[in-house]
Amino acid sequence: MNTSPRFLLRIPQAIYDEMVAHAQSELPNECCGLLAGRVGPDGEVAEVETSFALINELKSPTEFRSEARNHLAAEREIRRLGLEVLAVYHSHPSSEPIPSKKDLERNYSERIMNLIIHMQDVRGWWLTETTFVPGQFETV
Repeated sequence: MNTSPRFLLRIPQAIYDEMVAHAQSELPNECCGLLAGRVGPDGEVAEVETSFALINELKSPTEFRSEARNHLAAEREIRRLGLEVLAVYHSHPSSEPIPSKKDLERNYSERIMNLIIHMQDVRGWWLTETTFVPGQFETV
C-alpha cells in the first residue's frame, strides 16, 4: 500500500486519452473514475496500469457520486490484479479544474491524487478536508 502521499503520477497516453474521452462523453454532466497501478519502491513515482470509468449516479453537471455497485466491482478488480488506487478523476464541465468545496468534503483519501478534467485541461491535486495543493503527473 502507498505510504508516501506525494508521488509523481505517470499515466500512459492511451489511458489519459480514455479519461478525457470519458469526460467528453458524459457532457453536460460530470464523469468519475479511478486510475490504478503501483507505487515504485522509493515511493516517489507511481505508474498507472489501468483505469475504471465509473457511473456518476447523480447525473449532474456540478457534482458526482460513483454508483456503489460499479465502484465496488472496480475496487474488487483492482485488488484481484494486485494493484492499488492511485488517483480518482472527475470532470468539471462548466468550471475550471480546481477542487470545489464539495470535492474537499468528499475526498476519497489524502493518499490518492485527484485529477480534475475541464475540456482538454487536466490538473492534479492532493486534497484534505479543507485544503488542496497541486499534484504532479505526466503522460508517458
